[in-house]
Amino acid sequence: MFSGSALVASILPVLYVGGLLVVGFAVSLLLRRIQRIAAFRQLHPWIPVLHIAVWGPILLVLEGRVVPDVDGPRALGRSIGLVILALAALPWLRSVFHGLVFALELRYRIGDDLQVGTVKGRVIAVGVRALTLRAPDGTDACVPYERMATETVLRLNLEAHDAPCELELEVPADVSPARAVELARQASALSRFASPRCAPEVFLGPRNGRVTELVLRIRGYLFDREHEERYRSDVVERLHSAFAAERARATATSAATTATTVASTLPG
Repeated sequence: MFSGSALVASILPVLYVGGLLVVGFAVSLLLRRIQRIAAFRQLHPWIPVLHIAVWGPILLVLEGRVVPDVDGPRALGRSIGLVILALAALPWLRSVFHGLVFALELRYRIGDDLQVGTVKGRVIAVGVRALTLRAPDGTDACVPYERMATETVLRLNLEAHDAPCELELEVPADVSPARAVELARQASALSRFASPRCAPEVFLGPRNGRVTELVLRIRGYLFDREHEERYRSDVVERLHSAFAAERARATATSAATTATTVASTLPG
């Protein structure tokens, strides 16, 4: 039968370890909430460092209770288990280490547009071991820092978030190439999603190698990559209306010319 002091002595270590874990998880949850608040944007790159600053001392304290003594009766079995656990955790630890390095360098921030390998999107969360990228279609992808350290990372946005967008459209046969280029430049510049800082570029190119069939290659610039599909749709709609108006104008001019010719040939 346990005495009161023995019961307290057996409960205190459990409460001590449990209290440390509760504090660690509570701070981690708080940091996760902070990393989703725009007002704390300046703090976001340092969140991985804060996670490590919280869990580092906790793990050091727990290590004294979990790691066995070298001369203990079950030291060998526990040591083998700890070695297996450490080996299994190596990829995770490598990602945490790279995240710490990236945080100290202030390399990536929430709102940056990145491409890591084939994954492209905007940084919406900075975690301890991975970044979360949101693609233009709304899907989220977690990219471990270890992968970002081994693959090429492209920064897709400038400081002002201007981003290029390219389209290839057919030149109507009844619209002159020079007029088609002018209309395409106007449509891509007047879109409500176009960047006011960068002028669009329009090029003519042959379709399937035939110069009698031309295509327009438009390189416009968005004020924010998030609106890329809206920009494409807006430019296509504007250009379609412009081509339709140009054809109507050409038809009206041709009809007026024909009427004038016929009237001039009639006897007085």
